[in-house]
Amino acid sequence: MLLALLGIYSVIAFSAALRTQEMAIRLALGSQRSSVMQIIVASGAKLGLAGCGIGVVVAFFATRMLRSMLFQIDPLDPVVLILAAVSIFLLAIAASVIPARRVANVEPVQALRGE
Repeated sequence: MLLALLGIYSVIAFSAALRTQEMAIRLALGSQRSSVMQIIVASGAKLGLAGCGIGVVVAFFATRMLRSMLFQIDPLDPVVLILAAVSIFLLAIAASVIPARRVANVEPVQALRGE
């Protein structure tokens, strides 16, 4: 989970850094900081949903290998699969909040002068 959290954070932070000027223009044109944060968090949520969907599909196909690693738990136990997917999704959202706050707090004039 830590590796997934760091990976999602780094991808979202890199994406947010690339979009700093776009967000600065939005802020300069009167957009609210909360709406800028929502854009970045939404991209993290999309990434988390895609990862959870792919993970659940791979888990269904990898049940033979998973059976040998799990003790007293069925590899297709819906509670475990749902809890794992929800926890990864929540971690993806939490990992995208930090870059979103960083981009939302940028001063538009300074960001636009950077290039």
